[in-house]
This record gives sequence, structure tokens and C-alpha cells, in this order.
Amino acid sequence: MGLFRLLTFILVAFIAWRMIKNYQTKVSTRENESEKVKIPVREKMVKCEICDIHLPKEEAISFKDADAEYWFCTPEHKETFNQQGS
Repeated sequence: MGLFRLLTFILVAFIAWRMIKNYQTKVSTRENESEKVKIPVREKMVKCEICDIHLPKEEAISFKDADAEYWFCTPEHKETFNQQGS
């Protein structure tokens, strides 16, 4: 009878240990996934004067006039705008 109790205790301890390890693995996996899925910082967006497409300000081409500042998505659109203004 004593051997049966010892084996039962070892089995219960092993099952409890495995459940704790599985829980720790799931928690650490969730933390890693939440770190991977970070939302990027929003960039300032500007609109091309020719085609009305919106693009990040860092990627846009600017043209400063005496009255305002204009933004373009390509050098060709900047040239088109300059030709229209002339």
C-alpha cells in the first residue's frame, strides 16, 4: 500500500509540474507576441497637389512658394505643377 501512495504522489507532482511549465510557456509566448505586434508611430501625411495621393511627409517632395508650401509624390508631378503655374 505504501508503494502505491508513493507512486500516486510522484504522478500528481509530475502532472502539477507539467501544468506549471505549460502555463509559464504560454505567458512568455504571449508577452513575446505582444512585443512583436507594436503599432508604429503615425507619420505626418501630406497630399500630392497633382494626383491627390497621401504619402508620408518624409517621402514627399516639397516646393515652397511665397504664399504656401506644396507637396508632390514624384519629381514629374513637381515639374507638372511648375509648368501649370507658369
